[in-house]
Amino acid sequence: MAVRDEQLIRAGVETGLIEESTVEQLRLIGRRERVPLLSKLLAHYRLPLSAMHRALAEEHGHDFVDLTDAELNATLTKKIPSSLINRKQLLVMTVDSRDMLVVSDPTDRMSIDSALRLIGTTLPVVMSDPERLRLAIRKVLANTAVGQANESAAVTETDLVAVLDSVLKDAYLNRASDVHLMTEEDGLRVRFRVDGKLTDYPLDADQSVAAGLISRVKVLSGLDISEQRMPQDGGFSYRLASPVDMEFNIRVATAPTRLGERITMRLLGSESNSLTLTDLGFLENDLIEFKQAIRKPYGMILLTGPTGSGKSTTLCAALQEINHSDINIMTVENPIEYVIDGISQIQTGPKINFADALRSLLRHDPDVLMVGEIRDSETADVAVKAAMTGHLVFSTLHTNNAVSAVTRLVDIGCEPFLIGSTMTAVIAQRLVRRLCRHCAKSRPATDDEKVLLGVEDEVEIFEPVGCAVCQGQGFRGRLGLFETLWFDERLARMVAKGADEETLEANAGKALKFMWEDGCEKVLRGLTTLDEVRDVAVFKRHDMAEIA
Repeated sequence: MAVRDEQLIRAGVETGLIEESTVEQLRLIGRRERVPLLSKLLAHYRLPLSAMHRALAEEHGHDFVDLTDAELNATLTKKIPSSLINRKQLLVMTVDSRDMLVVSDPTDRMSIDSALRLIGTTLPVVMSDPERLRLAIRKVLANTAVGQANESAAVTETDLVAVLDSVLKDAYLNRASDVHLMTEEDGLRVRFRVDGKLTDYPLDADQSVAAGLISRVKVLSGLDISEQRMPQDGGFSYRLASPVDMEFNIRVATAPTRLGERITMRLLGSESNSLTLTDLGFLENDLIEFKQAIRKPYGMILLTGPTGSGKSTTLCAALQEINHSDINIMTVENPIEYVIDGISQIQTGPKINFADALRSLLRHDPDVLMVGEIRDSETADVAVKAAMTGHLVFSTLHTNNAVSAVTRLVDIGCEPFLIGSTMTAVIAQRLVRRLCRHCAKSRPATDDEKVLLGVEDEVEIFEPVGCAVCQGQGFRGRLGLFETLWFDERLARMVAKGADEETLEANAGKALKFMWEDGCEKVLRGLTTLDEVRDVAVFKRHDMAEIA
């Protein structure tokens, strides 16, 4: 039996997932627009429907389990009539070696008691994502009379437009950065990357639906649907209808696999309008230094890190911070990930590369230039000379830390004296998951943890728990860890003289802050965990560097 919308809304309010005042405001708007209140709330708070069901589980004191790796307990399930399973949406599953009764409505005590009586044993009652539960029940009933009747009544042609819209809508509500469409032996497998981690999306799609959906994405992206043996790249703009009412760009990449094509879609710019430097995770002192650096009239600011470390996001926030009517900002990117009002953005392609586009922009009276990436000596040379001739230049490099950016530029072919005279700041960054502020739990740090954190006194650190707000993950959103290198005259002279990385690290002093130090400070502030920091940063502090 389906849970009523009002039950979910009340549970959301009781657990702090949504606010009562917002519910009343959206209730009036929903009536005027003739849109269901629950849909308005999910769009407003950017939450998937499963978050509301998790809130309902919390309200009634039940666990909420993930059925992705769960197994059906066929012996106990056979004791429940198929009609009861289908009508009341409940199932006996084994999760982490524990048998449990998974239900869709925890308030339906009569159905729950009936199922437990038929099973003949007491089982813990839990809830799960209703769509995952529905798909699991559909597989169980596939060979029964009830399942066959339902299948014959539901034999209709799949609406691929609606399926894609549903996938992209749920990707947006789940705050996913990427959507993976993979052809497998059982059909289509869909996965979302949320806060850097991949998670399966429940979708029942056979081989024909998989092929049709992939073809639809290729058509929207302007790709050749007849070419299935070569990788292709493309993209398209997509708008989600009301109540979400959001438009964003999607970058598409295809690749041939053993079982058919796979597609990866990256959702770009869905939060660009609300992006600020404060949201990125800069600590107070670093934020002050960075704001001073981006307001200088000339020089070069480099962001370094691997693919997916948030460099483009940081650059977008920096440009929005200084985007005023009295300065001319121009960018060269591939692709354009964030669309920013008031800024001229050029996308490179087969007919124009970074260096040529940058030379062209210099003839358009720019004050600030952003180069998506310095890949070769030609681009590096034009960018450095632009910084030296009175322009503020932003760009990115692929290096592991801040100091190695200098070495990388020299390897590319830049003269050390030009780097020293133009460089303003180098920031290396990584992304870690942000602890959910609603459920994070504090505990005393162990002796080993205090050594890693560089503290001697007793301190409290936080660990993830999981709630409706963070969908049981214990984390919600991400923040940056930054290794900052601020250039002054002394450091510029050392670079100009060709100092190596070890010399620069040893003599940078307070101008250099290691990423590990930044991460430890954020752990002590309860923003993330030590495990998250260890995953992306190398244990290194200034006291250790001095000893070395």
